[in-house]
Amino acid sequence: MSSAQNLPNRTQILIKDLQFQEKYQLSHSQTDLMAYLANVPYWAINIDGYFVIATAKIMEDLPTMGKKTIEASLKVLRDLKLISSKIVEVKRWRGKPKLRAIQLTPNGKEYNKNLVLPNQDERVRRLEKENSELKKDKKELQDIIEKMKVAEPETEPKEESNPIPETPPKEALELFIDDIIRRFGRTGKPLCNAVPTWNIKTTFYINSYNKLSLITPENKSLQLKDPTKINKFWNWLFNHPTRLGDKIDFSKAPTTKLLKKRFINQKINLNGAEKRVLDIVEVEGMVKLKLQNQDNTSSFVIDSKTKKDMTFTHQKCQDILFKLLL
Repeated sequence: MSSAQNLPNRTQILIKDLQFQEKYQLSHSQTDLMAYLANVPYWAINIDGYFVIATAKIMEDLPTMGKKTIEASLKVLRDLKLISSKIVEVKRWRGKPKLRAIQLTPNGKEYNKNLVLPNQDERVRRLEKENSELKKDKKELQDIIEKMKVAEPETEPKEESNPIPETPPKEALELFIDDIIRRFGRTGKPLCNAVPTWNIKTTFYINSYNKLSLITPENKSLQLKDPTKINKFWNWLFNHPTRLGDKIDFSKAPTTKLLKKRFINQKINLNGAEKRVLDIVEVEGMVKLKLQNQDNTSSFVIDSKTKKDMTFTHQKCQDILFKLLL
């Protein structure tokens, strides 16, 4: 094994593939160099599928290997059709130097195949694509939210007909909790996910000790111990009983009925002002949001530029409301 001193973010030990070495009758130096080149695609500059790697860089990373040995080993690997090489121009560098770049051939990619995670490159590209799409969706959501504005109320302020207490009576809350523990503690079924102030993919349940617990987005189970957080959760669920037993599948677009179940009477922060979701109205396959203001007037959300009612797809409506929940 040889030590690679400057491989960023990767193991500094080059693992020899003995079966590969035997198959192609490679020397120890040639095998070490093959192990090094197998890592190159993970950090070197990629130019049309070829990866820039100068002899000086190899000598720096593999100090036990001299220049003549490196050049001779590269020729052997090329002759065996394990790598191909060509001169490329690095336009991003000052002076646009022309340097050697290598590419692993299909045979070369067999090196250490059994010790490398399957489809590693494909997985990295997929994650990069997903990250790019998430950033795009986040920006799109933010742009929509910045346009959202509540229209002037059409009605005079009036007293709320069905006020929702923020803190329920102690006796009522205790009976509510006891009933849920009795019903859900035996089955282990989830209480709900998408609770305000928590990651929306956090799922709450009652564990075998009849204690409030959660499953994180990373699929780790934890028992809640902070009395403040526990009390806050039970108060929220008491005020939103329709969410009980509702574990949202975020891969599916919700219906209008589900949107109402999840968001009616929920508090949101829109442009720094606290509102309450009063209604979600379906219009030609889209939905509009009707919000209640702090003075108990109600208004539809409008576009701040066009002054017209804003309509959303069901999925976009859910994404926006989760982002605005208090």
